[in-house]
Amino acid sequence: MPIVFVPTAYRGPTRGVAEVEVEGATVRACIEAVEAQYRGFAEQVLDAEGRVHRFVKLFVDGEQIDNADVDRAVAPGARIEVLAALAGG
Repeated sequence: MPIVFVPTAYRGPTRGVAEVEVEGATVRACIEAVEAQYRGFAEQVLDAEGRVHRFVKLFVDGEQIDNADVDRAVAPGARIEVLAALAGG
């Protein structure tokens, strides 16, 4: 099963859990599977239309994917990382 790695900034809904093993055939399905276990997670990653927030970066097996490619298929053992881009100034 794929594993979703949750950044520290997004661990409120997961109550501190950093890695969530889920069932899902796409990146979106995996994010939604985390949401099913931990309400409030998906809204940190996806907007109301289901698009990835512009300040979020997604990686599959260490490779950054385009945010528009959220429906990309993932292998059963995939590692999906959510990165919360931080702004400063």
